[in-house]
Amino acid sequence: MDLSNYDPNGVGNPNNNIFGLPTTEEDARLIILPIPWEVTVSYGNGTARAPDDILRASLQVDLFDPDMNEEWKEGFYMRPADQHILLKSDYLRREAELYIDYISKGEIVADNQFMCRTVKDINEGSEFLNQWVYDQTMALLQKDKWVGLLGGDHSTPLGFMKALAEKHGEFGILQIDAHCDLRKAYEGLTYSHASIMYNALNEIPNVKKLVQVGIR
Repeated sequence: MDLSNYDPNGVGNPNNNIFGLPTTEEDARLIILPIPWEVTVSYGNGTARAPDDILRASLQVDLFDPDMNEEWKEGFYMRPADQHILLKSDYLRREAELYIDYISKGEIVADNQFMCRTVKDINEGSEFLNQWVYDQTMALLQKDKWVGLLGGDHSTPLGFMKALAEKHGEFGILQIDAHCDLRKAYEGLTYSHASIMYNALNEIPNVKKLVQVGIR
């Protein structure tokens, strides 16, 4: 990372990357992969656009850390949010809202061909996202990068976890959350946000332990 024209004590430069750092993907140690996806949320929207909001707010974050000191020099780089993924999320989210409203009234999905098709569309869209996240993560891991996900609903890390398992073998998960997310196909959606830990434990044999903190 070229720091010759960078002042860590100055105002964050919006023309730079996250935290105002003049980092490129090539010289960054940690690559932040934004996931603009919120198809299955059941309470409120907004997570799909969180990465861009966090990027803007990151300019206000102080780089000083009493324990890590100058670790920021290892380099953080946040990729631009993929607009194709965001558009797909927006489209399927509209379908999901109709579907969730329908089942919330006690209606039977099997009695409605449109709703049956909606469930199929959402599940296929989620499978597409899982594969996309896996591919993006694995490509970065193969370059010996550290990878972090940012934004999106809770369903988004499954492909990331599968890539970690393939690259690094066994690992455990520390989940800080109000909910267990252990429901099997919540609301009939295989990869619901409320099913992420169920899917991780059932689809990734290398996940050996799940520790949950903050469950209420």
